[in-house]
Amino acid sequence: MEIGSEFSTRSISFGENEYFQLSSYPKRYVLSGRTGLYLIAEELKTKFLNISLPDYCCGSMIAPFVKQGFHVSFYPAFDLNNAKIDESVQIVLIMDYFGFLSDQTLQFVSQCKKNGKIVIIDATQTAFSHSKTYELADYIVVSYRKWFDSLCAVVYSKNGFKVSENNREHPSYTKIWRNAAILKEKYLKDCCGDKERFLTLFAKASNELDVDYINYSVNASEIEIMRNADSSLLRKIRRKNAKYLINEVKKISKNFDIQLIFDAIGDEDCPLFVPILLNEDKRTIIRNELIKNNIYCPIHWPIDQRYPYSKTFYHQREFSLICDQRYGLEEMRKQILILSKSLIDY
Repeated sequence: MEIGSEFSTRSISFGENEYFQLSSYPKRYVLSGRTGLYLIAEELKTKFLNISLPDYCCGSMIAPFVKQGFHVSFYPAFDLNNAKIDESVQIVLIMDYFGFLSDQTLQFVSQCKKNGKIVIIDATQTAFSHSKTYELADYIVVSYRKWFDSLCAVVYSKNGFKVSENNREHPSYTKIWRNAAILKEKYLKDCCGDKERFLTLFAKASNELDVDYINYSVNASEIEIMRNADSSLLRKIRRKNAKYLINEVKKISKNFDIQLIFDAIGDEDCPLFVPILLNEDKRTIIRNELIKNNIYCPIHWPIDQRYPYSKTFYHQREFSLICDQRYGLEEMRKQILILSKSLIDY
């Protein structure tokens, strides 16, 4: 049994997705989150060219605005009370992290709106939460690929869209990713196939998306997976798993240099991961030790030097524990066991 890494096909139970509609705004389905951000940049570039993003973010969020010629600046993601947005900045991209909603984020969004800023909410990490920030946004973008096997993202626009809709799909990327997901399911379920084969395909799909993501719609079957995801079960499992991990990390943090970014789960929170902070020098060693035990915990996010960036404390120390709907408490215990052993050994 492996824990983490890319989703196999059928990684979510089908039912009713009560979070299918994050807003009543007009919307478009697109291939990925960065496809959605590029669409928003295209909508805005004729009037505005200055945008501020959180300093703790992924290069794939920055790239669409750089490609459209925007000047990008950064504000402190985890110190919003002291965040200063320059008057020359017309657009601010804001998000909550790892599925945990913050009152500070809502206050920051409200302040940005009072100051006349256009607000983009990236809801990818809060896709299964009803955030009050959505009501204040001018644009919302949400991608589902990090939650389960759906290659689908959605863009909501308060005032509709000026850019013509593009209905072309990306069959090459979709086919490669889907084949990888099917092979992974067979490998996990039937213990057959070559692991390196589906890993190579996932890597190939990721590279295709990295170099070619602009102006793509999404296959209807991918939308249906998202639309029919059992959101109630997904939230129940993720919240249960995350509560266990949080409680156990609190215990071991008394003896080791380890810290939770979020130490409690609110009523509307649906954790994407349980992020912790580790000693920078030990993080790679501990991650490799977990990999030896077939536990694949991601790091958010590696700096992408192709684009402007602001390196933060979190880039250097963050480590994401897995809590998703594929697993139960047995897998959570295994993560904590290996993590604890690695902290003792190193």
